[in-house]
Amino acid sequence: MSGKLRMYKDKLEGYKKFYSIISTIKRVALSKYQTGVARTKTRDYTLRYSKKAFDVVYAGKEELELCQEGTTTYIPVGTNRGSCGPLNSANYKYLNPIVEANGGSVRIVPIGKKAHDSVPKLFADQYRVSCLNDDKQAKSFVWANFVLETADVEKSDRIQVVFNRFVSAGQQVQSVYNLPSFEKFVVALSTLSDQGTEPTEGINNYRFANAVLDMNEEDVKDFYSFHRGLVVLNAVSENELSEHAARIIAVEGQLTNIAQLRDAAQMLFNKTRQGAITTALIEILSAMTAMADATKGSGITKNEFWATSA
Repeated sequence: MSGKLRMYKDKLEGYKKFYSIISTIKRVALSKYQTGVARTKTRDYTLRYSKKAFDVVYAGKEELELCQEGTTTYIPVGTNRGSCGPLNSANYKYLNPIVEANGGSVRIVPIGKKAHDSVPKLFADQYRVSCLNDDKQAKSFVWANFVLETADVEKSDRIQVVFNRFVSAGQQVQSVYNLPSFEKFVVALSTLSDQGTEPTEGINNYRFANAVLDMNEEDVKDFYSFHRGLVVLNAVSENELSEHAARIIAVEGQLTNIAQLRDAAQMLFNKTRQGAITTALIEILSAMTAMADATKGSGITKNEFWATSA
């Protein structure tokens, strides 16, 4: 086998192995995607009261305005693996102008191995600690509360969870959840309940605020902690589903590129092999023809090595 033919064969075998590996990654991502997509049917119902609870504090306010009101701990939810499109880089682009404008009041506690690798380098002064999960078990309240306990160490006035919300297999939208401190939460409810009369327009949380404040303090803390954990659990679950969906699209493009390279290598291998076979056949036929002509006496013959051709 010639050197060029062996080179094309090695390339072809490499492309085939790579294609098999990427196909396996796609099947795994597709399986996880199908498992997680069922959760999206009930996500808006599970957060109905969570939205009502925390909208009383931050509804209608811009992010830069909120940053100036106190310290904020940002929790960018990243991924553990690559090949998932711009999910991770989108979080960094979102945080960059915030850090430039309010770097002193910003703390960052990322989630995921990719975020753990990038955030300390991009935002060294604001980075605090990372929360890592091997994703071998389903997300639960235990994991959500662990993340919140880690973020609570900073004792910030607000926690913002930055994640990617799943829309479809080809679309994921960057979203945020704002979680106030318990003190700000109680103050906002008190302000709302002190209005005296129920508002007739706009977001109506008057009855909700009075109902929560009618409970004793321990029950209010439990209510606050439960919905805070529910929000974080929803965010990490949404981001996990978005990761699988983005990976399917990214891997599909990789499979297309590898298939094109594989087909090109196969064509060159076949062409080179056919050329080698044709050359070998021509040499064999030429030798056979020469031997046949020599047998008939019509060819060139030499009786001795140093003799002149007859």
